[in-house]
Amino acid sequence: MRKRVFRWIRHNSLLLRVISLLGLSIPRLITGFYAINRIYQTSESPIKRVAIVFGAGLRRDGTPTAILRERVETAANLYFNGKVEKILMSGDNRFENYNEPEAMRQYA
Repeated sequence: MRKRVFRWIRHNSLLLRVISLLGLSIPRLITGFYAINRIYQTSESPIKRVAIVFGAGLRRDGTPTAILRERVETAANLYFNGKVEKILMSGDNRFENYNEPEAMRQYA
């Protein structure tokens, strides 16, 4: 029985690779098509009450990573351009020396 399964896998490895590739790429394509009409330049964005900034990690010294800095900068630009009334910064702060929301606040 095992030999038959391994033989089937060996003979159909290309098919398995294609199925795996589709399984990984289809969710990304669906998300991309869903979001394409919801991505704006800062100047063109609609006016909203709140901008949510999700955490994206801190460096060892407690400063925001490059991705997190870009998110905070974008939210601050939206705020200063009158596109949002408030900024909600959300992130991990389980440990005393790891506090994403505080690092975001200080960076903003």
